[in-house]
This record gives sequence, structure tokens and C-alpha cells, in this order.
Amino acid sequence: MNSSNNINDHIIVAVLLCGGKSVRMGGVDKTSLELGRDPVFIKSLKKLLACMHINKVLIVASRENENLIKKYVKSYDYDADVILGGERRQDSVRNAINYLRDEAIDFVVIHDGGRPFFSQNILESGLKYLSEKKAVIPVIPISDTVKKVSQEKVELTIKRDGLFRSQTPQFFDFKLLSKFVTSVAESESYTDEAQLFENNNQSVFVIPGELRNEKISNRDDFELLKTYYENMEKNNFRTGIAADTHKLVLGRDLILGGVHIPNEKGLDGHSDADVILHAIADSILGACGAGDLGVYFPSSDSKWKDKSSKLFLDQALNCMINQNLRLEFLDLQIILETPKISNHREKIEKSISNLLNLDIESINFKVTSTDGLGIVGKGDGIGALCVVTLRKHGNANL
Repeated sequence: MNSSNNINDHIIVAVLLCGGKSVRMGGVDKTSLELGRDPVFIKSLKKLLACMHINKVLIVASRENENLIKKYVKSYDYDADVILGGERRQDSVRNAINYLRDEAIDFVVIHDGGRPFFSQNILESGLKYLSEKKAVIPVIPISDTVKKVSQEKVELTIKRDGLFRSQTPQFFDFKLLSKFVTSVAESESYTDEAQLFENNNQSVFVIPGELRNEKISNRDDFELLKTYYENMEKNNFRTGIAADTHKLVLGRDLILGGVHIPNEKGLDGHSDADVILHAIADSILGACGAGDLGVYFPSSDSKWKDKSSKLFLDQALNCMINQNLRLEFLDLQIILETPKISNHREKIEKSISNLLNLDIESINFKVTSTDGLGIVGKGDGIGALCVVTLRKHGNANL
């Protein structure tokens, strides 16, 4: 085993358990229920794949959901293996260990497919301690009063001091876990892998869990978490607005929305002065809370002289992607007296759609004038106004 204390020097595999019978769900596979646009298990899979420390993800499926899981993995080209589980959780874990046995693995992360709302913080916290500890689990202190009940009567109230609920993902030394899992007799049972370490006199260290990292065990759990998710989604919209204006001068090409428009005059500016792309890029930066184009491409810097505004748009899109945001809708208005662009409108729309990777149906493109008022009204300039709606996508905490 690698003795380095740097987690980046270790091989780590995550096992996503989706092979349960979902008895308390009435036999309905909880990991296949849709949460937003995806099945529940996809939420966890995306987070595990997004963790830079995890080298491989193995999904343990049931016979009922195996085809669905394989379909999603193939359709979206997720880098994950899929195997069949067993009758019980511990059988599924044993199958996973046997599948991975011949690989050079240092640590393993085991997560319940029915817990879609764990955060990257839990992953980072657990992995941070793995180079020093053999077993690490997230826990939540019990806040309710705990009663022991027998035959519909309370026998006693249990002191909750020192009582915690364990969660997943749980983090283990792979060789030790393999040893403990394979040594469990068929007649024995356990409810989580940390219990095996306890039974073998190995210390299990804890990190803070998360209240929202609840497991879907029954229909009520699912409906509650679904409501939570929908509310989070509603609150994950961003709006940005921007305007840009340039004057028309002789000796310049006219570029609008990345399209060359035949005209005797073009827009004056340090770059190609594409007012449409400038307004779009600035509105995206605004929705990201990332300043404006002047921050990234100052006109005082000669290297941006006559450069295509597509470069500026790429910067804004990268900022959006880095914040896990997705462009949902764009409302664009171009303001001009001349030239007439009705014959170029469709071409401009298609160009914007391609540059943004956004459906035409999500772009509203309007053209107006100022009825002769101002520099634009006199035909000496062109302006553009843009409003964008962004939405959190692939949020590590959702």
C-alpha cells in the first residue's frame, strides 16, 4: 500500500450501492425515481465522478435497475463500471470487493445510492483523513428524544448523549475492508461497513455529517427530498443584463452576432466591436457576478486590437461553466436605423445559437430603432441590449 500522506498519491475507488430491494418503498426502486431531470442515483454518480481524488466509480445494481443504470452510463458516457449486487447490502458490497480485488487500490468510498444530497465537502473531509485513518464516517447527532418500545409501550427513555446517526459516503482502507468483508459468515449480518471495523477492534473516526444528506427509505422520504430539491432549483437562477453601443465608421467590417454583414460602414472599437456578442458576454459575466469585459479585455491592451469578440464570449462562457451555471434563456434586442438586417436575422440567430450551444427556441431576438433620436437614430451607431437567465447545473451540493 502507498505510504504517502498526500491523498493525491493514492488510488481511490468509489462504490455506489444501488442494489437494494427497497422493501420500505413497496418494492419501488428508490434509486431509479426521477429527481428533477435525472434518476436519484445519477445525482450521486455525478458528484463522485466530479471528485478529482476518485480514480474510479463502480455502481452495484439490482436485476431490476441494471438495464436502466447501464443505459444512462452509456448514453451520457459516464466513466463508471456496473455490476450486479446481491440479496442484501453486505452481499452487494462483497460483490464489489471481489470485482475490485485484483486492482491496486488504496482506499474505497462506499455510498448509498439513495442519498443524493451529500456535498463535495463530505467527500473532501473524509478523504483528507484517509491517509492517517483506516475508517472514517460522517455522523449526525441525534436531536430527538429516543424511546425503547416493546409491544406498543415505552420501556424506557435512552439518554441521547453520545448517540449519533451514521451516514454515507463512508471511507475505508481497501485491504482491511476486503479482509473483513470476506471473513463475514453467510449467517451474519451488518448494517454498514463501519460496523465491521468496530467488530474487529479497529477505530472508526467521525466527521460532521449533513442534515440534508438523508437516505430515501420510504415514499415520505422521497417526497420530502423532492420538495427540497425543487425549492433549491427554484432558487438557483441568475439574471444578467448588459448594453453596448458603437459608432459606425468607414473602413471597418460590420460584424453582428459573429456574422459579417455587407455594409459600407462598420462598428468602431478596439476589437471587432461586435455589439451583440459584447452585450451577450457582458450579461453572462454579470449573472456570474464576475465584473465586465473591461476587466478581462481592457482597451488599453494592444493584444486585443481587432480581435474577434468570440474570444470575449468564450471567456464569459468559461466563467459560467466554472460556476456550474447553464444558460437557459437569452433575450436580445438590437437597436439601429441602418443597415437593415431583416435578411440577415436568421443567420445571426443561428450564429448565436451555435456560439452559445443554445437552442433557437431559447433565444428571443428583437430589432428596433430610436425613431431618429440620438447617435443610433441618426444612423451613426448601433446598440444592443441583452438579458440572460442562468441556472445552477450540476451543483456539487445538489
